[in-house]
Order: sequence, then C-alpha cells, then structure tokens
Amino acid sequence: MTETRQPPHYRGLLKHVDEEAGYAVWIPVDWHRFDMVEGHQGVIYSPYPDNLNTTFLAEKRKLAYSVTQEDVPILREGFKQGLMALPGIEIERQDEIVTSTLITFEAEFTFLEEGTRRRRWVRNIYWGDGQLILIAQGATVDEFQYWLPMFYNTMVTLEIH
Repeated sequence: MTETRQPPHYRGLLKHVDEEAGYAVWIPVDWHRFDMVEGHQGVIYSPYPDNLNTTFLAEKRKLAYSVTQEDVPILREGFKQGLMALPGIEIERQDEIVTSTLITFEAEFTFLEEGTRRRRWVRNIYWGDGQLILIAQGATVDEFQYWLPMFYNTMVTLEIH
C-alpha cells in the first residue's frame, strides 16, 4: 500500500529582510534558518532541521562594477556555462528579463549530485553593482514538486529595496 503525503500547509509567513543587501523574501514561518559560511552574505532556509538538500537560498554579492544592458551577452553566456557545468543537467525551462534597471536570468532544471537526481530553480538578478542569487532546490524531483507551492511563493514575492 502506498502512503499519500499530505500537501504542505502554511502556518504563517516570516519576512526575511536583509537591509544591507537590499532585499526581502517571505519564508514559511516554521522553516529552519541556516547562515552561510564565512565569505558569503546570505541565508538558507529548509523545511527540515537536518537536511540541506531541500532548501531556499538567497545570497547577495557586490560586484566590482555596475551591470548594464551592454553586459547581457556575457552574463547570459556565464549563466549558461554555469548551468552546463552541472553533471547530468536537463534544463526544463530557461528565461531572461532585461529592463533598464534589472537583468534576470532564470532556469529550472534537474541534475545529478552524489548519484541523486535533484531539481533546482535558480534566479540571478542584477541591479546596479549587485547580484542576487535565489535558489530553490528539492533533494529529489519529488521533493521539489512537493514544496513547489512554497518555493513559488518565496520566489515571486521577492522585494528589492
């Protein structure tokens, strides 16, 4: 007999605000927070207290220069090369948005890590001299699908200050 897993339920939302980095995201209130290692400015949240293979990650990087629309071709190529470096990658969706103030590269894909097929949604957002990297990842394809409604809510409610 196969057990049916109940869908995830919100018990509330927490607004994670990073004033210094200039962004905010809404995270399920009962997810567990992990700080990044030294040298990285960001945060990781997971629905699990002891498993970082299913996570939402946000990291801001300050660049040595301001990004403009003229930089789009090289940024696009770097994004593509980064994706293609992942073992066993299968890109399901890829998109970009270029405006006068924001440049965004986005992809959903699966890849192999330690013999497990994982699914990930990545957004790289550039504005001024900043790069914000958002990653939603499921430990497996099924885990990603299970948590997708919460990942989606966090990805689309991003606030940039």
